[in-house]
Amino acid sequence: MKLAIISDIHANLPALEEVLNGIDSQKVNTIYCLGDLVNQNVWNNEVVELIRKRKISTIKGNHDAGIGEGKHFFPFSYTSTEAKQWGKEAIEYTLSHITEDNRNFLSALPMRLRLKITGKDGTSFTMVLTHGTPKGINERMYHFSPKKDFAELLKLADADMLIMGNTHAPYHHIIPVEENGNVIKRHVLNPGSIGKPKDGDWRPSYVLLTIDSNKSLLTDPEAVQVDFYRIKYDLGKAVKAIKNSGLPVYYGGCLITG
Repeated sequence: MKLAIISDIHANLPALEEVLNGIDSQKVNTIYCLGDLVNQNVWNNEVVELIRKRKISTIKGNHDAGIGEGKHFFPFSYTSTEAKQWGKEAIEYTLSHITEDNRNFLSALPMRLRLKITGKDGTSFTMVLTHGTPKGINERMYHFSPKKDFAELLKLADADMLIMGNTHAPYHHIIPVEENGNVIKRHVLNPGSIGKPKDGDWRPSYVLLTIDSNKSLLTDPEAVQVDFYRIKYDLGKAVKAIKNSGLPVYYGGCLITG
């Protein structure tokens, strides 16, 4: 079984299209999206409609929640007073362009998904997908966060694999968790961002999970394979669209620097 995980598209249609082309060539069984479909680029409706057309199972991101509820400001990361103001301008742009139908779609997205896969030996493997963390949609776990914090979230989610977005930077950690006197290896991962990477690489990032249910999903290290991919796309088209839209050019610069 192959599962593709994408996240944080932020209205960047050219990036999403190229990533979906790449995923399609890998013949995956299912695609899941961790949210933040909209805001900070120009193709808000087009991205939502492509996700809907492809019937990609999607959870709600903090930007989806804010735009879906028609809020003129909502919490997200910013590095300065100027960036906060640019963020408000981006929200106003998105609210003025998104259709009511697409806004209602965003508002109705679930907060998390829980997937359970059962191996042939009877063992089950539970994956929990959330945008922020199990504690909240605006929470962030970075690759350098303490391992004990990851372990706490795994326990809170009651998951063998916890998949989170929101930081726009990919990572995968294997966390040893003690259960009934035994040490079990659990997974935490972030697929990175499709539309607005923040790890110094402008190329969109996604993750492919290959799960072999013929093996013991909890004890065999080869039963669950995690592979990250980066895809090139027409970056110039996305930057030019921002420049010509009235959105703050700051967001075009963010795309270039990653």
